[in-house]
Amino acid sequence: MNRPFISIVIDTITRDDYGARPLADDLRATLDGLTRQTYPRELFETIVVIDDTSDGESEEVVRRYPWVSIVRSPLHSYFAGKNAGARAARGAIVALLDSDCEPVPEWLSMLTTPFADAGVSGVAGCTRYTGTSFHAWTLAVPDFSIVVGDKLGAASGFHLNNSAFRRETLLIHPLDARIRRDGGCVLLFHELRAAGGRILYAPQARVQHGLDFAQRGVLKKHFNRGFDGVTVYRADEHEVLQGTRLFRRFGALALIAFTGRRILLDWLRLIRHYGQMGISPVTIPYFAAVSVATRLIALTGGITAVFRRGRAPLTATAAPR
Repeated sequence: MNRPFISIVIDTITRDDYGARPLADDLRATLDGLTRQTYPRELFETIVVIDDTSDGESEEVVRRYPWVSIVRSPLHSYFAGKNAGARAARGAIVALLDSDCEPVPEWLSMLTTPFADAGVSGVAGCTRYTGTSFHAWTLAVPDFSIVVGDKLGAASGFHLNNSAFRRETLLIHPLDARIRRDGGCVLLFHELRAAGGRILYAPQARVQHGLDFAQRGVLKKHFNRGFDGVTVYRADEHEVLQGTRLFRRFGALALIAFTGRRILLDWLRLIRHYGQMGISPVTIPYFAAVSVATRLIALTGGITAVFRRGRAPLTATAAPR
């Protein structure tokens, strides 16, 4: 079997979500997880993307993990970091991880096997929060379970903390660095779909995500999602998102309508895919209520963004593409 050479790109901006620690310590669980991969070690490279905020710490990372390559991002930006890693990658496939995610040993094999089909542009893995705490169990559903697979294996979306793409796909469709943090994966997903790309779901490609809301707080995390969602609509130059035109015409009123629709879609997804989400039918009403709460928090963030920034266009200089 001919297996492709893979580039694993790990951004480090996610360390902003935790208390201050040395970069090498932040990366320990992620890089140790990569040493246990079942995919042949000689067939993948590991790229860690840093920026000026991590200056001087990369030497210790390389001392502990000499097989790691360090790449510098031009901006302190989640999406700019992913782009920088993709540009530097040598692999035909680029797998994306965050520095607070620990992959299971089968992760890389499961995530990249679907690329044997030449028509596949990207593959989404399964992300869940680390541990079995009540908060981890509860928030994994609104934060990660929007990604499910249909009967043909097509993914409903992807998270950039656990996904893979053909390198040329990321070069042709770079992530928009004007988006602060959340929502860039949604925009890219719909850009690829509009271009005819196929995105598959690999549920066995699992990673355990750090409890980032422990530092940022649940309210702030979902507020920021709504706030950044407004930036996504403004960055959607080709109007690949269904709601872009309505948002540009009606602003906050459109966000209210979108929120109602998303809540209904969340409920339908819970009913249809609770098994994929790893929850039992008796918990569906509970998670339906969680959906309402998190969506309303995000709506508050979106409305705040509308009134704080008005309809001013994004500056092109902030997003080299």
